[in-house]
Amino acid sequence: MSSSTFSQTRSQALSLEKQTETLLARYSNFQNQSSVEATDEESQIFTSIQETLEKRDATLAKLNRISDSMDTLSTSKLQQLTRHKEILSDHKASFNKIAANIEEERNRNNLLFSVRSDINAHRQQRAVTDEINGNDYVLEERQRVDNANTFADRLLNSAYQTRDELYNQRQYLNNAQSKMFSTLQQIPGINVLISKINTRRKRDTFILATVIAACILLLFFF
Repeated sequence: MSSSTFSQTRSQALSLEKQTETLLARYSNFQNQSSVEATDEESQIFTSIQETLEKRDATLAKLNRISDSMDTLSTSKLQQLTRHKEILSDHKASFNKIAANIEEERNRNNLLFSVRSDINAHRQQRAVTDEINGNDYVLEERQRVDNANTFADRLLNSAYQTRDELYNQRQYLNNAQSKMFSTLQQIPGINVLISKINTRRKRDTFILATVIAACILLLFFF
């Protein structure tokens, strides 16, 4: 009876070993994935492996109790039990190693993702800053152009005012000259009078010069 029970329990152990190998093979595929967090499938496989390993622990514990209850245990059964324990230990080590590799890869991916996020955020912030600076520069240039246009308008207005003043003065002088000519034409005798006055001045100047010259000669000879 004990031998039959041992064989049945060992069959369960073999079945659980095959399940574990299949689950470990599927779980190892997640080592090469670049996800930043565990997927639903990965979490399910992880839980299934843990549950299977716990069942195997219970199965091997049952095999130990059966072997202890047997009066005589054949060498082959003892070797089989030892082998099951070794395989269980190897599977646990493989499971822990795969889990550690996945965790390490995930941490690295998270770090890379964080660095990329920081870089992208910095680029976006820089782009926004450059856009703001560009807008400020355009506004400043527009202000300079507006100021230059205002200054040019003032100069043009001043030039136009000066031109208008010169034109008005010229018109005033032309009007004054016209009035003067008109007045002279209205009094014909005034031109003759002015001419006589000028002739008399020239004559008086000539007489005065002659008298002065004569006096000088008299003083020189006498």
